[in-house]
Amino acid sequence: MLSVMFIKSETKELKPFQKLSIPEACEITETLETQYQRNRKKAHADFFILDEEDHEVHAGTLSIGSGLAHHIVDHIKKKLGSLKMDDIQEARKRSFLEQLGKEVPDHLKTTDGSFSSSKEKEDHVQTNQKPILSTRNRRMIYGGGILSLFILSATCFSTVATSQDRAETIQDLQKQVKLEQKMTGTYERALLGDSEGALKRLSSIDEQSLTKEQKNVYMSLLVDRKKYKEAVQLQGNHSEVVESMISKKGDVNALKEFQQTFPSPNGAFDLAYHEQRWEDMMNQSGVEMTDKRYEMKVYGYLKLDKVKEAKEEAAHIQNQELNQKIKAYEKAKKEVEETEKQVEEEKKKDKKDENKIKSLTDQQKKQEEALKNL
Repeated sequence: MLSVMFIKSETKELKPFQKLSIPEACEITETLETQYQRNRKKAHADFFILDEEDHEVHAGTLSIGSGLAHHIVDHIKKKLGSLKMDDIQEARKRSFLEQLGKEVPDHLKTTDGSFSSSKEKEDHVQTNQKPILSTRNRRMIYGGGILSLFILSATCFSTVATSQDRAETIQDLQKQVKLEQKMTGTYERALLGDSEGALKRLSSIDEQSLTKEQKNVYMSLLVDRKKYKEAVQLQGNHSEVVESMISKKGDVNALKEFQQTFPSPNGAFDLAYHEQRWEDMMNQSGVEMTDKRYEMKVYGYLKLDKVKEAKEEAAHIQNQELNQKIKAYEKAKKEVEETEKQVEEEKKKDKKDENKIKSLTDQQKKQEEALKNL
């Protein structure tokens, strides 16, 4: 039987280091998801899936209130389902998801075996009746929920292979199991805060054996120690990958140091953004534009009070939240202008109401501050 242990949670209902059964975890996370969506709140919870011997077989971060998943098993299914794997990994994934799926409470399953919330089940019936890492580092490691070390017995392939094939498969799996056990130890070290130990273990593993996600973990540890050349080399000399990671972390000093060693238009743009040099950011040429950088430009243009240009940049991406931000800015700016007009009108009157002028002036200052902080 599998179980769930939440390591750290931004919601009090999920107590750290308390082991829950899969059904219990599904029930509580489904309830929290519904409540948080209703109240328009969001929270994150880092967790392990444990086997019968309390070994970690999967780790991830559950986003509560996001609407991305109904409960923890639905989250894992969607995350792993989007990953491309080879045949052996795919077999492990299927076996793991099947085992998880069997333990999901029946009322959280649909007729086709997929997962849903209690609310959706009720809606469906009604329709038929009518017609220990820091949060930052942990998300870097577990953000996609992709550290899935499923160790299956090689006998699961015995029905589809010859004796010779089975022998070769067993040998391959044994090698892979040893590597995965080594990687598991590395992540355990990182979780316990022994990043130096984790770095040593990762450096001892052949780079060809590291997955993309494991390389990102390794790169993050190297970046934290300002070993930028090693990090770039690890990413096949693609410095833009490392620069992007540093920019996402928001470490301005690290970004500045990296830009000095590996100068690039991307780095200059991101650095200008973090240092709030809006004009420099807008004038930077040769930048590789991503959705994130379009968002940064929109933000910069609003800071420069250039709403038209902000809208033009926002048109490059489909982001409802960004468009709402622009509308909120326009509304706030209009309120400032209207209050400013009222102040001027009061000052022009023969009999000035000083109290009203002061009140309106204070109101204008508050509105301007709110506009500035949007």
